[in-house]
Amino acid sequence: MAEIKKGEILLAMRDTTKAFGGLLAVKDFNLNLPKGCLQGLIGPNGAGKTTAFNLITGIIPLSSGSVEFKGERIDGLEPYEITRLGIARTFQNIRLFSNLSVLDNVRIAYHAHAGYSLGDSLLRTKRYTQSEKELTDKALDFLSIFKLEGIAGEIAKNLPYGQQRRVEIARALACDPTLLLLDEPAAGMNPREIQELMDLIHFIKERFDLTILLIEHQMRVVMGICEYLTVMDFGEVIARGTPREIQNNETVIEAYLGKGAAKSAAS
Repeated sequence: MAEIKKGEILLAMRDTTKAFGGLLAVKDFNLNLPKGCLQGLIGPNGAGKTTAFNLITGIIPLSSGSVEFKGERIDGLEPYEITRLGIARTFQNIRLFSNLSVLDNVRIAYHAHAGYSLGDSLLRTKRYTQSEKELTDKALDFLSIFKLEGIAGEIAKNLPYGQQRRVEIARALACDPTLLLLDEPAAGMNPREIQELMDLIHFIKERFDLTILLIEHQMRVVMGICEYLTVMDFGEVIARGTPREIQNNETVIEAYLGKGAAKSAAS
């Protein structure tokens, strides 16, 4: 794939539509995401935001339109192929391997780059043992970046919610993405955890030179870290702009709170 410079369009969704029977979950949706940007995708529940993420990552197929990454179409590819191209994501409901350790959750992400065959693993060859040691060392180094090395041996399901989310983000970044999709990362967090999450997102964006697309309902997060926002309602885009512009947009206020609230805000 072509190299994309900062500010050039990394991800583009062109007139993407997804129909489930007679229901249009996403309709003629367009999105341009420049490299290096931290952009938010917001809207009321059921607006189609997570469906848009699923279309990007190949979890569900498009009904029409296209998805382009680094100038090439990726719609129609399998999710693992899209991950290898440089797109990683987290989910609204944390999807860790709950009965595995923190270390093993991150090691799993590295196994796509393991330098041994199935035969090596079955026979426990020297190549296998050496590669496994290298993967473990690499995962431990990676955990230290996230200040998680002290809990590497902890079982994931026993961690506090905020730490589980941190591990999930670390595992996504272990895939070495260019683009990170975060689906409601602040869901269920307390105010202290939310601030730590905001700090983490700023840190990983700069540390890993990431482009980030974020779905979030917590307005503190959206207004605090996003550079630009796209707002959806009933599967369509109803507004685009900076956080300040969106905050005062009557159409957006009406979508979230109803017509009465929009009139009050305008008066």
